[in-house]
Amino acid sequence: MKTNITVQVNGSDTLISVVEKAAKEALKATGTKMTTVEELNVYFKPVENECYFAASTKDGKKVNGKVEL
Repeated sequence: MKTNITVQVNGSDTLISVVEKAAKEALKATGTKMTTVEELNVYFKPVENECYFAASTKDGKKVNGKVEL
């Protein structure tokens, strides 16, 4: 079974999977390999249509960023 979760705000729909993918792509763009990521936290601000991410790698590196959707 596939589940789609959508956030609706001010007449705009955003799939959570799109937010997750955007954050992961932005994280990869920092040079961080996904296989090294221990934890990835994504914060979606639907009114601003932005998401922020905070990742920590297995070697203790911290990476933060912002993505406009």
